[in-house]
Amino acid sequence: MASPRSTNAKALSFEQATERLEAIVAQLDQPETSLEEMLKLVEEGLGLIKRSRKLLTEAELKIQRLEAPEAIPQAPEEAPHRHDDSTFSLL
Repeated sequence: MASPRSTNAKALSFEQATERLEAIVAQLDQPETSLEEMLKLVEEGLGLIKRSRKLLTEAELKIQRLEAPEAIPQAPEEAPHRHDDSTFSLL
């Protein structure tokens, strides 16, 4: 069963996940934290790290798309029409 202090990592923003990770680290540093609780906290922390990495990757991709020069579709240059007199005859 999850700790009442645990959170749903998928619902958190990057900042919220970072704050929760800091709280987990502080709790892991407490000598009274039991091994069982430590394991739960580590598991939660790993989920938060995964979420944070995903959010960072999404932000990086968005920045890359914003920085990329827009591809302006170019109309193909029209070749001049060449009429070969030998192929067309009016008479």
